[in-house]
Amino acid sequence: MKKTIFNTSAAKITKVYALLLLGITVILSSVIISVVGLKQFQVQRHEALGIVRGLKRSFIANRNDWYWWRMGSSMDTETTFVRISVAQQGKKQRYLYSPNAKAFLATKGRESVTHITANTRYASQTGLFYHVRDSDLSTNKTDPSVRYDIWVKLNGLTALLWLLVRLILLIALVFLIIGTWFIYLLARKLNRPLVGLTGATKVINQDISNNYERQLPVPGSPQEVHDLTVAFNQLLQSLSDQEQADRHFVANASHELKTPIATIRGYVSLVDRRGTAHPEVIPTALKYIDQESERMQRLVESLLKLSRADRLELKTTGVDLSTVVQATAMHYEESMVRAIVTKIQPQVMAQVHQDSIEQILVSLLNNAQKYSPEETAITVSLTADDHTVSLSVADQGIGVPDDQKKLIFGRFYRASSVRNSVAGNGLGLAIAQQLVTLSHGKIVVQDNQPQGSIFVVTLPR
Repeated sequence: MKKTIFNTSAAKITKVYALLLLGITVILSSVIISVVGLKQFQVQRHEALGIVRGLKRSFIANRNDWYWWRMGSSMDTETTFVRISVAQQGKKQRYLYSPNAKAFLATKGRESVTHITANTRYASQTGLFYHVRDSDLSTNKTDPSVRYDIWVKLNGLTALLWLLVRLILLIALVFLIIGTWFIYLLARKLNRPLVGLTGATKVINQDISNNYERQLPVPGSPQEVHDLTVAFNQLLQSLSDQEQADRHFVANASHELKTPIATIRGYVSLVDRRGTAHPEVIPTALKYIDQESERMQRLVESLLKLSRADRLELKTTGVDLSTVVQATAMHYEESMVRAIVTKIQPQVMAQVHQDSIEQILVSLLNNAQKYSPEETAITVSLTADDHTVSLSVADQGIGVPDDQKKLIFGRFYRASSVRNSVAGNGLGLAIAQQLVTLSHGKIVVQDNQPQGSIFVVTLPR
């Protein structure tokens, strides 16, 4: 999808702000108009009812009473209209009108009136008005019966409400324009570190020479972008470390393969040059060629095991580790010239991958055999509690210095003190650690007493 300015975070934040402001404006306008309209309507209603009460107290039944009441009344004759109907037995019904009342009634009489409520009406020319009716009914035949009709125009109320609507719309429009622009600028400012982060990432992607060695600039704020950049840099550092490890792995593998290949080619060349004239060199050459090819075979097999371990997904089953460890140790002891002492807790059941456990134990036994004297024994122990299983292999060899206890699990790592004196390619412990990691466990090396090392593997039960 093509990226436009409307897809940016700043545009989306601005849109949300505009919609939020519009919603608030609609809700606030509705509340204000409803409250103000209701209050003003109640004022007009109370005014009309007050006029009715005043007329009833005065009991206006003739023109003189009506004249004196009008003189003392403060009623607005432009918006309030009064009609008094006087009915007396044997006499014609008489009407008393306030100023402008006849004109109002004549206009209203020509229009179609819509009843909004029981007392509120609307006419197209007259507008909105409120009507109140009350009566003074006489029980004495000589006294007149009086009916009071009051009409109050609500044009002032509608004008006030319309003014409120226009003011609210004007204020909302001003805030929408100014606020939207301000929010847009603020959002762009907040997104500027992300834009810089994106630009730096593109530069790193285009520079293939040192993709993982470079680091992204870390902004001080906002905190979310700062944390994201730190996480990206940690990822780049992890990828850089992995790339360096892969380079070292390839370099070390090439170095380990180069030596036997050079030896084999040397003896092949020797046989080619001198085999006919000196046939006695052939058996020696074949012996060394066989040894070096076997060494190459072991190295390739170890590399294949390590490669498979990197991609391996272990399927665990319920295994009797006591039986597996005892059988593996006894089988390994048959090919050795030294004793293997087992200290195995009986009936240790665990959910593990059996082949991996056997391979881990064999790798640790191979390591113990190479780095300990022939006359010393190797001790294999297995213990368990409710949650974990502990498998250990102890030897009485030369031990591991403290500064190298973490390094010995690296691929092709071999201490300089044994590199030329003990055969090996430095992959056995790396394979063991990879299998332990895939089994969700951990492996550590400790000092044995009085000498030697103990490799301890802890696995979840």
